[in-house]
Amino acid sequence: MQRRKFLKTAGVGAAVATTVAAPALAQGQPELKWRLASSFPKSLDTLWGGAELFCRRVGELTDGKFKILPFASGEIVPGFQVFDAVQNGTVEIGQTAATTTSARTSPSPSTPPCRSA
Repeated sequence: MQRRKFLKTAGVGAAVATTVAAPALAQGQPELKWRLASSFPKSLDTLWGGAELFCRRVGELTDGKFKILPFASGEIVPGFQVFDAVQNGTVEIGQTAATTTSARTSPSPSTPPCRSA
């Protein structure tokens, strides 16, 4: 009986300590701002909307400490140069299709060869 009471008390204490400490941890973190270059124009609302949703959600989950600003194709770099812009450090993050980068990247040595059916 004593063990159950101890575990119940310890569990409540840990939950309260975590709740109280969480805001203090977030206050000490530096604020980050990244730019997301997209290969897609704003007119493609499903692909562009995914980038906007991602950026908004990251901001919400970090209480605004990590902000990602999305830029459509052509606003920072042309659509087919997003991969290069991330690689060169022009932008911190990119949204592009895998087909735009597959010709530039070599497969890793552990990648099995493709087989035709």
